[in-house]
Amino acid sequence: MTLHRDVGTTRIPTTAHYAPADMTSSRLDPEFLADEGRVLPLVADWSREELYGVAALFSREGGRRDDAELLALLREWNPTWEGDDPDAVKAEFVTDPNGDSVRWSEKSYYVHHADGSVHKFELPEEGEEDGFAVQDDRFRELLATRSGADRPVQGAHLFVDLRTGEFTLDAPHAL
Repeated sequence: MTLHRDVGTTRIPTTAHYAPADMTSSRLDPEFLADEGRVLPLVADWSREELYGVAALFSREGGRRDDAELLALLREWNPTWEGDDPDAVKAEFVTDPNGDSVRWSEKSYYVHHADGSVHKFELPEEGEEDGFAVQDDRFRELLATRSGADRPVQGAHLFVDLRTGEFTLDAPHAL
């Protein structure tokens, strides 16, 4: 096996093209960024660290947006209003094994209320609510995406504060 590295590589300076001819606004065009033939020449002289830094920026932003969407669903399903019904203040997910991996699951979703009570969240039966099925599918996708990002271990808990929007991961420590 041959391992290639950039050690000793001489890079040829190139003219920076910050606004390619086919980009007509200051907004980055996702279609342009997804076109390897147009983007790779623009970043040919970047270091690996610079490439990974930009990739991490986009990845973090995608995760932030997923978290915001998950939080909005949780808040819609568990209103935090003051009144006769107990306030839902926190959502909790416990890991479930999934073959060789561990994931967050809608089957282990608990709602914590302001009065200290905790109840397992019951998804409505299919057909019970028309719009719920679409939300439920997206909910499962968001949990799967979060599982890929968190890489939780068995026995871990994910808490979502429904008032502040804070996500907290509580995982057992390996000895």
